[in-house]
Amino acid sequence: MTNRLITEHESYVNVELTKEPELVFHQFFVNYGLTQRESEILSLLVTHGYTNREIAESCFISEKTVKIHLANIMSKIGIGSMRKLLAMLLQQALTLSNRTNESSRITTIGMS
Repeated sequence: MTNRLITEHESYVNVELTKEPELVFHQFFVNYGLTQRESEILSLLVTHGYTNREIAESCFISEKTVKIHLANIMSKIGIGSMRKLLAMLLQQALTLSNRTNESSRITTIGMS
């Protein structure tokens, strides 16, 4: 049973996402009215998996300030967990990827 779960998990992870992850992030940031600094912090967290300390060092701010920014992000989005935040970003990426794939198929069909 464990092998089956891993296989199912891997199939979800291997889904081809949009070729422009910046677009996914940008749309997400705009949709939720995140500031430039909040967007930067969230990008570092998601794309690099940075800890709060690593984010603080990268942005030349204190770790406490990072925590405040993360709390503000969660508040703006209306969620209480980092897992939910990451799930929302992944869902947006998948949605955008589906739209891109549908657009490509329509264009290809139209050109035939």
